[in-house]
Amino acid sequence: MMRQWFLGVMLLVLAGMASASPMKIGFVDLDKALRELPEAQAGAANLNKQVEAKQKSIEAKRQQIDTFQKTLEKDFPHLSNTQRQDREAQLQNMILSLQQFQQQAQDSLNYQRNQILKNIQKQLVKVVSQIGRAGHYTVILNDKSVLYVSGAIDLTGQVVAAMKNSAVQPVVTKNKP
Repeated sequence: MMRQWFLGVMLLVLAGMASASPMKIGFVDLDKALRELPEAQAGAANLNKQVEAKQKSIEAKRQQIDTFQKTLEKDFPHLSNTQRQDREAQLQNMILSLQQFQQQAQDSLNYQRNQILKNIQKQLVKVVSQIGRAGHYTVILNDKSVLYVSGAIDLTGQVVAAMKNSAVQPVVTKNKP
């Protein structure tokens, strides 16, 4: 990670030295932007409502389990072995069902949160790119990655062309008989 960051900084320095125009670097705090965006706030509010609803359902299921368990404990001395085993199995099934419900609820909420973030981040990167072009930025960074790179320092086309023109052929391995 540190190596990639160092290489990126070195490329920026070299590109800046080779470029006739001055470098303009920007920074975006994505966490702050996500906290402040109305779309993110609305998504968080919606998720909080869903969390509350799921918690109410989970609590209702827990109450049912507690009630069933208390009844079982109260009736236990008066039950036959078969009845005890049946009720204990029923209690275990109720507990398992609650655990599965909790896991499904968590998975669903995580999926929805990730979808909301994915859509917002996609828009955010698009806007950062527009700002980068309009403001003539060379590079716009965040704390984790590069969000925008000016075409003036993008070497991708040259690398692809060089790879296509190189005499290096792909290595083909033969299976031994």
